[in-house]
Amino acid sequence: MGGKEKQVLRGLNAAEQEGPADEARSEKAAGKPTLRLRGSLPANNPNAAYARDFRQQLAERITTGAVGSAATGGQLGDFFQYTIDHPVSLARQKSALLPIVGKDVEAARVSIYNSSVQPKHPLLGLRFKNTTEVHLSQGPITVFEGSTYAGDTRILDVQPNEERLVSYAIDLGTEVIPQNGDGTSRITSVKAVKGIVTTVTKVREVKKYRIANRNPQDRTVLIEHPNRTNQQFKLVETDKPVEDTKDVYRFQTAVKAGEEKSLTVTEERDVANSISLTNNPDGQIRFILSLNDASPALKAKLQEALTVKGAWESAQRELAQVVADLNRLHQDQDRIRKNLANTPKEAEVYQTYLKKLSDQEKEIDGLTAKQKTFMTDEVTTRKRFEDYLANLSD
Repeated sequence: MGGKEKQVLRGLNAAEQEGPADEARSEKAAGKPTLRLRGSLPANNPNAAYARDFRQQLAERITTGAVGSAATGGQLGDFFQYTIDHPVSLARQKSALLPIVGKDVEAARVSIYNSSVQPKHPLLGLRFKNTTEVHLSQGPITVFEGSTYAGDTRILDVQPNEERLVSYAIDLGTEVIPQNGDGTSRITSVKAVKGIVTTVTKVREVKKYRIANRNPQDRTVLIEHPNRTNQQFKLVETDKPVEDTKDVYRFQTAVKAGEEKSLTVTEERDVANSISLTNNPDGQIRFILSLNDASPALKAKLQEALTVKGAWESAQRELAQVVADLNRLHQDQDRIRKNLANTPKEAEVYQTYLKKLSDQEKEIDGLTAKQKTFMTDEVTTRKRFEDYLANLSD
């Protein structure tokens, strides 16, 4: 083989590694989708008419099953290569499209709905399995309905016996309407440990998908519902999905031509909330007492806590009253001292002011003693209440 021919083969091998010339077919029966991994002729080919004729002939041969494999695949560790079985010689400035894989693959037509992709219509797609026993390199795919062009898509590398789900067009004859159902939330348990009350609320969310198939053919619809296991949601009272991926659940349902169906997805999660009773104890205690799920023992302890808190509140009120009386007396003394400064000493009212000022001093002394007692009571009753809450468990 001459140097030019070797150079052409090296170019072909480079193209083969990028996957532009792979061929695969899906179900040769009329009316069923046919997959064709497609590439393009080199841009330096001067004969555009030859290129079009070549593609047309190749498409016809794919439809009739007349294309064979010109290469075999081999696994090299984590890499894969195609080896051309028979040497190919090309004239200078000529090119050729060589079928690397020419085998049937298993495939089934589906309609794939994802509200974040198309809010109203699903996408026409194929679920196919690589049954060629060779690696299929990533690249574009052309889909035919019989001999009619249906759409384009793209795949990543597919290992032997690996499945892929691809979409290539919009299924305008099928309509899906997602609706949010009636969500609920209810407290299922109440637990107190060292003054911290933990409530567990079961939150339920419902999503309903209404599917209408207006096509003359039956449809297999795949509903892609968000997978929220990272938010602690789990499926309940819902059929098991056919696939469970990191991002979505895939639910499959068959919808006959002209038929309408619905699919309901129900999810639940438990939400825990912790309440420290020392922050705003009165309102929180009364809220917990109103819960049906709180145990009788816990309610009895909380009721006792309200009694202890009542003693603390009483001490607070008495202390507040004494402080208010002292403030009133101090303000009145300021007024009397101002009057004394402006009143002659020989005036009769001067002696009245002096006597009233003296009486107030005695009253202030009594109130100051009470203030000290009430401050001690307030501290004692508050500590008793806080200690009771800190050790409250059930």
